[in-house]
Amino acid sequence: MASRKDTTTRIQQDGLRYTSKAPGSPFSPRPGAFSGATNTMSCFFCGAHQPPNRRTMQKVLGRSQPVCEPLCEKNPRAKKLAALAAEAAATTDSTAD
Repeated sequence: MASRKDTTTRIQQDGLRYTSKAPGSPFSPRPGAFSGATNTMSCFFCGAHQPPNRRTMQKVLGRSQPVCEPLCEKNPRAKKLAALAAEAAATTDSTAD
């Protein structure tokens, strides 16, 4: 049985073990936000965590859910919009000839 790799960290006087890790969490509230505001939320379709400026709310099964903005490839609305855009481009090309 393989043994674990020996670590070079040691417990400091204040009880902390790791000194290289940045303090805090990527999911903690951003500075200046009201209490309870989180920095990221996960997309309902792909699960990717996005900051507020990279997500939007979309009605899914009667409830507003956070989704990626621009829409991620797993979002069914993105597929519908892509199909409509391709159809519009084909119609424009055929009328231009």
